[in-house]
Amino acid sequence: MGRGGLRIAALILLLQWSGFAFSQKAHNAPLQRVPHSASLTFIRKDGSCVDGPISKIDPKSVTITSQPPVTIQRKDLLQVSQGNALVFSARSSWADVEAVHLLPREAFSIKLHNGKTIKDSPLRVTADGMVFKRFLWMTKRIGKDQIVTVDYLRMKPESDAFNYFAQEGPAMLFFYPEFYDRLAGLEGRIPVRLYDAVRPQDDAPLKCLQH
Repeated sequence: MGRGGLRIAALILLLQWSGFAFSQKAHNAPLQRVPHSASLTFIRKDGSCVDGPISKIDPKSVTITSQPPVTIQRKDLLQVSQGNALVFSARSSWADVEAVHLLPREAFSIKLHNGKTIKDSPLRVTADGMVFKRFLWMTKRIGKDQIVTVDYLRMKPESDAFNYFAQEGPAMLFFYPEFYDRLAGLEGRIPVRLYDAVRPQDDAPLKCLQH
């Protein structure tokens, strides 16, 4: 596994250590199969941001490769994103759920107070719940007051090699196994906990106050 793969693997570890991500079953996403990462943006709770890949991580902190390297304590880390999609969040925010743009084959995993879990892509997310398509023109609404947790099941990012071939030599993807995994929808998912009803809700808009 390349350096990029280690970066995303480290982030999954961070999710597990933080206690905000749901437990993953052994077959879900073995760390050795996690693909390469692109650049990441780390937002501290004070609003400052750091851009770059992970160089080191432990249960208490994460170090980002920059000039010079920057270490952020886990207690000070609010969110980590890759492009416009979250990879980690330390807050419970319904606004973050509303802001997610689900790509094809991405979904939410929604746990209800009645114990049921729904894995689906809603037609829309509103301030007071979600609306799902059912048979033909029929829809079903699930109220926010029925929901315990919402996890964003995002696609694993493409590997560096996949992106290189896609841009520089698309015909070479024919010989690259990841191409067939993605074609068949087998690239895997990374769970990101966005909302937890038992925790204080924080819907404050986020932006980098300084880098």
